[in-house]
Amino acid sequence: FPSAPCVKIVGGSTAARGEWPWQVSLWLRRKEHKCGAVLIADRWLLSAAHSLLSFCSYSDPRMWVAFLGTPLLSGIDGKMEKIFRIYKHPFYNVYSLDYDVALLELSTSLPLASKAAETPLLPAAASPGLCPQLTETLASSGLMSKHLQKAAVNVIGDQACKKFYPVQISSRMVCAGFPQGTVDSCSGDAGGPLACKEPSGKWFLAGITSWGYGCARPYFPGVYTKVTAVQGWIAQNLKL
Repeated sequence: FPSAPCVKIVGGSTAARGEWPWQVSLWLRRKEHKCGAVLIADRWLLSAAHSLLSFCSYSDPRMWVAFLGTPLLSGIDGKMEKIFRIYKHPFYNVYSLDYDVALLELSTSLPLASKAAETPLLPAAASPGLCPQLTETLASSGLMSKHLQKAAVNVIGDQACKKFYPVQISSRMVCAGFPQGTVDSCSGDAGGPLACKEPSGKWFLAGITSWGYGCARPYFPGVYTKVTAVQGWIAQNLKL
């Protein structure tokens, strides 16, 4: 079965303040960062279902808060928002991690003056190529990073992805990484964005960090929920 990634980021570097305004840190019981999310509208976040539903109590939106507008793990200079409702995808499979995606509705809409509200990350399909993967928590030493990390990973074509994972990969998944390993996302990064840039310079959301075998292991790239495969469900819930 797919496993959650291991406990350290490999090959990342520190992100600059304001570089990734759509990145969100989700905290459990207001005590500590547990996973990532991405802002896709002024009131909506997208994350991984498995991060929010590991235990029954985790599905209660009152257990979670979101920190936006800060690259610091402490959230000290960010904006804290309560979660009003959590929608997991109805076809989410806890064993295969297929349809590993959830929507979180904030209790209030972000002010239009908010920098984060001005730059939501919208879904689109990614062709094979290089994309920055935003990572949230752990440095390659295994120690907790206090600052948002980033890394560039290669989006891998569907057929190549299935060669790495012959059984587990569905059409709702996309692989990203390198055959030799070296760069990957890990457990605290689940739910965070795989963001890619169009030739025009516009950023778009290609994937949501989901699962993998270990961290940056050769021939085991990271696996992400393919956002375009669930775009209809997202639009239906956002009433776009």
